[in-house]
Amino acid sequence: MAIRPVTTSASTIFDKAREGMGRSMRKHEKAAAEIARGEFGPNPIIEMANAEAMYGANARVIQAHHEMLGTLLDTKG
Repeated sequence: MAIRPVTTSASTIFDKAREGMGRSMRKHEKAAAEIARGEFGPNPIIEMANAEAMYGANARVIQAHHEMLGTLLDTKG
């Protein structure tokens, strides 16, 4: 039985979280622009809150990735 290297998708997880942060920033900016134009309906405010939650969730994914990588490097040494 041949031994194959283990592949990880850690960089993919990091990249997806970073992309998610970008999407949430654009969504937040769009909602802020609507509010700045005087559109004070519930939609822009809800979209802004949703974008902030998305940004925070993606930031926590990146933080967890950073911590796990640090633990891995500490363990390997």
